[in-house]
Amino acid sequence: MSTHKPSFIVDAMLGNLARKLRILGYDSKYESSIEDSELIKFAENQRRIIVTKDENLSKSAEKIGGIMTVLIRGNDEIEQIIQIAKKIGLSNFVLDTNSSRCGDCNEKIEAIDKIRIMEKVPLRIYERQEKFWRCKGCKKIYWEGTHLVKIQEFVEKLNQRLK
Repeated sequence: MSTHKPSFIVDAMLGNLARKLRILGYDSKYESSIEDSELIKFAENQRRIIVTKDENLSKSAEKIGGIMTVLIRGNDEIEQIIQIAKKIGLSNFVLDTNSSRCGDCNEKIEAIDKIRIMEKVPLRIYERQEKFWRCKGCKKIYWEGTHLVKIQEFVEKLNQRLK
């Protein structure tokens, strides 16, 4: 896989997919209410790949030229990411907290010293966890909980099906 990660703009029908792409470390803008023409202009100006279920949006973007689109079929998130991978040439996914993005706002997350978030997480979490991360944008705090285990299982299933 190339060291340069592609950037995406994900249309309104695929919010959960945008979150997964962010967690996997891909810059994935998501707008729940944006006109197709604005979305296409945004993709063109920022050199983003449009990820959509909207066939008309995909066709409109491709007519302009220079804008890559991935037309998503089906509702299975693993299959959706495989469709993206096959279209743009990705071969393996890794869950890496050094490159993950906030699932909510798309900003990068960074490791933060435990002492700096003492008042910001429940005491039981603070006592049980050693590693914490904070979003540079919305300041949401993350830790290695059951959610991370589920995401890792998702990535393993994704890579198995991608082979």
